[in-house]
Amino acid sequence: MNQRTMRVLLRTAVLADAAFLTDVVISATFAQGRFPDDIDLAEYRTGFEEWTRETVLGNIPHCTLSVIEYDGIPIGRLRVLRDGTSITLAGIQLLPDYQNKGIGTTLVEQLKQEANLQHVPLYLSVEKDNPNALRFYGRLGCIISGEDEKEYNLEYHPRDSDIQQ
Repeated sequence: MNQRTMRVLLRTAVLADAAFLTDVVISATFAQGRFPDDIDLAEYRTGFEEWTRETVLGNIPHCTLSVIEYDGIPIGRLRVLRDGTSITLAGIQLLPDYQNKGIGTTLVEQLKQEANLQHVPLYLSVEKDNPNALRFYGRLGCIISGEDEKEYNLEYHPRDSDIQQ
């Protein structure tokens, strides 16, 4: 896949996507080696699918859940919160075969551009057991603004020089 021919689209998730979106999260988390050895995968899957359905039904305020498609093939999940004062990247996962191909970078850069145009910050969190994601977001200009026991909080703030008129 090269950037010039990459055909990545977002489409709003529907209830029929819940199982696929759950599979994406599970596949990506396994590929990163981030599930605990004693995870009850059936319980996790059931809970995540139910939460995904609640999200699709609009029960989470200001939330957009999208299926990431490449050439019409579903390859990932993007969850974004927009409340008018900020944009929060609440989750981006790609199937392992589509990682490290510029797709995530493209999507984050689009969110940064949206933040620039709206003059609002972009927020996100990265779990502390995910150093690759921390490096990825740092490379894209996000800085650590805080942390708790499990996660780093990151921010990207538009600068006047970055805003395209």
